[in-house]
Order: sequence, then C-alpha cells, then structure tokens
Amino acid sequence: MKYLSTLLLFCALSTCVRAQTYVSVEKQDSVPRSQLTFLAGPYNVVNYKVRYRTIDTQGQPDTASGLLTIPYDRGLEFPLGAYMHGTVTNREAVPSRMGVTERTLVDLMASYGYVMVAPDYLGLGDNEGFHPYVHAASEASAGRDLLLAARQWLAEQKIPYNDQLFLTGYSQGGHAVQALHRDIQENPGDDDLTVTAATHLSGPYSISDVMRRAAFEEEPATLPGYIIYTYVSYDNVYGIYDNLGEVFKEPYLDVIEDFNMDVIDGTSFNNQLYQLLEDRDERLADMFQDSIRQQLEENDPDSRIIQALRDNDTYDWAPEAPTLLYYCTDDEQVPFENAILADSVMRINGSTTVMIESGGERSHTECVQPALLRTLGLFEGLASRSEVATATGRPVRQVSLSVSPNPVSVGGVVRVSGLTTGAYTYTLYDAAGRNVQRGTLPADGSLSVSARAVAGLHLLRINLPDGNFAVRKVMLR
Repeated sequence: MKYLSTLLLFCALSTCVRAQTYVSVEKQDSVPRSQLTFLAGPYNVVNYKVRYRTIDTQGQPDTASGLLTIPYDRGLEFPLGAYMHGTVTNREAVPSRMGVTERTLVDLMASYGYVMVAPDYLGLGDNEGFHPYVHAASEASAGRDLLLAARQWLAEQKIPYNDQLFLTGYSQGGHAVQALHRDIQENPGDDDLTVTAATHLSGPYSISDVMRRAAFEEEPATLPGYIIYTYVSYDNVYGIYDNLGEVFKEPYLDVIEDFNMDVIDGTSFNNQLYQLLEDRDERLADMFQDSIRQQLEENDPDSRIIQALRDNDTYDWAPEAPTLLYYCTDDEQVPFENAILADSVMRINGSTTVMIESGGERSHTECVQPALLRTLGLFEGLASRSEVATATGRPVRQVSLSVSPNPVSVGGVVRVSGLTTGAYTYTLYDAAGRNVQRGTLPADGSLSVSARAVAGLHLLRINLPDGNFAVRKVMLR
C-alpha cells in the first residue's frame, strides 16, 4: 500500500504544478444590493463563472469551475476574499450556478467591498467524476488555484485589488477553508498569497476523532448520508478497498453503491439511509461490516481507513493571521467539539491569534447568519480599501467612519467620527440580525446604546445622504 501522505509530499516537493491560469471567464449577472438581504453592504456586485486549471486528487492536471464576484466600483482597490461552500446534495448546487441559495452569501460579502471567489470543488459544477468530499488537499488546491486564476484575469482586465486576503467557509466549507488557510501558510510559493484573516465556521475539522466517534452515537443520525459520504469519498481517493461490500452491509450497500455511481443524488441518499435505519431500528454504525466497525471503534493506527481519516484532519497547526473558530452548541450536523479541539491544539502549537466563539444554542442552519455577521465584523475591522484614479482621473471617495469607544458598555455612549454636517439615520443590529434600536444621530455623532441591548457583536448601519450607507461593527459588553 502507498502511504496516504504520498500525494501531499509529492506536491510539497513541487512536482505537482500549480495551475495559475484561467480557461474562461463568463459574465453571468449583476446584482444590485437592493436585491440582497437588509444587511447588504454599499456596493452592487457582478458575478462571473470561471473555468480554471487545477489538479485532481492524484496530482494530475484538471479543469474546475467556480464563482468570481466583484463589487461594482472601479474607484477602489478592494481586498480579495474566498468563500468555501458547504455540503451540497447534487453537482449543480454550487456557487457558479445562478439561482443557488448559498451563492447569495458570496454576493453579500462582495457587497461590502471584497473581490470574492468561491470554488465549486472537484467533482462538482463543471468538473467530472465523484466529488472527493471533505478531502483536505483537493479543497485547498481548488481554492488556491481559483484565487490565482482570478488574479490573472483581474490584472488583464485592469480591475484593481490589493494584497489583502480574507478566507471564510461554513460546514464542509469550514473544513475546506481550514485546509486552504493551512496550505497558504504552511506551503508558501511564488504566488505571494498571505492570509490577512480567516473564519472557520462550524466545520468538521477533526475527521479522525470527533467525526469518527459521531458514527457511533446512540441517537439517530439526522443526515446519515453525510457521514457515509466521507468513507465512500476516501475509498475513491485512496483506493483502500476492492469494493464497497468490504466496508458496508446489506441492505445499505445497494443504496451506497447507487450514490457512488451517481444513480441517486445526496437528498435521496440521505432519505433512503434514514428510512432503512428507522425500519430496522439500527444505528449508523450498524451499516459497517464488523471488521471495519472494529477498526473504527478501536481507532486502529494500522487501519487504512483510519490513516485516511487522519490524513484529512485540518486543525494540527498554528495560524499566524487572526483566525476565528465559530460554532453553535445545538449543531446536529457538525459536533461543536470540532471547534473546541481545534482551538486547543492550535494554541498548544503556539498560535496567539486564534479566537473561539459560540453562537449559542442554535442548530446548524440557525448558526449560519450569526457566523456570517461575526465574520463581517472581524473582516471589516481589518479590511483596507484604497482609492485609485478612475478613467476621468477623479478618484471615488471612500467613506471613512470610526466608532469609539469600541467595545462599549450596554447603556453607554459611542461617537461616530468622520461624518459631515447633515442628518444621518442609523439602525443597530445584533448578531442574529435583529433590529436592536434605530434613530437619527445628533450633530456630534453620539449614540446612546439602549440599556435593553445584550452584550456581544453588533453591526451599526448608517444611512448616507447620497443613498449609500456604511456599516461598522460595535462590540457591546
């Protein structure tokens, strides 16, 4: 058997050639900020589908697809950003496809002034074959190569951007962004990519420990297909077994083979497995052959499947850039212990920039909005958008506002600086997107925070006279 880390070593020694060019860039749609959520930033955005060169799971040249989203304002140099998407149930539910719900999150971030990319990953979108689910190396290469392809096209089109880079991703995207972040930091190349800040959101970072143990929970699995997907994925990547019958029992095997052969999609896969488990009064672990179940329960270091799981853990390193691990305690899909473990190991490894925060007792779906708001709050505190000359030689002015003191006590007073004379209405939102208070700022820009507000991250939206608005994070304590 080949060692499972051979491919990573192979690429680290530069015998895997990184793709640095795009194949095609196709304009799709323009999205005015008014069509986004009430928390949209001040910029309209335009979307492009990008086909670009990357590598497959064996290090061979391949072509993949992804999304490039640009704030519609050529007067500023914007930071670059990457959004890594979550688990999808069919190959078309990816960011490069118009009408996909998760694509709205990319548009929303771009509306704040980030040139965003979002890879579809291998095996999804335009890329053929089986998707290597939660496979760290291909998630990282898909994201990094799309960033390089986007930079080349932006330079050719004379679309300005600066050298800042912000990374984020949710669910599977949390795993993918952690893999991408680690790759950029630990394997620097001649691409000059340096992470400014990153948020790893509700991701399965601990495949070999936390997620392995999740297969043995007594409670019925909400989405059993997601866990089984992982084992099918690694068998496809590493060629561990001669056939899936060595891993799974009947009657589950028939359903799993149908999914592996793309006969059924992820939704049907989950539904059929869930129904079989319920009809047979069994638990997810009962799908495995006894020998495989024993290897997983004992965490046998000589087991090929255990080696594959460990190969795809993403947390054992020390981030240098500000890095937020965000989770919710009632997450029924990704146990929050993933974030707790990642935080502990990163700190032990010497990271002084990692942060961990809980979104409270929210489900996996309910956790998305506060995680995104917290991401925007962190990024907006660090992002730089410098002015560049337009074709007429007149630079577009960027609104420069500051809020102090920040943090501020509940019931305290903050002052908004940088406003010219005029009347400015405002709205203060909490991390869940709820309207906490609204009103009009007095001439001195002071704002008395309601005593009924709750401590935590808030976003202050200030409406400007020209119809635009500015958003600043405010931390209440």
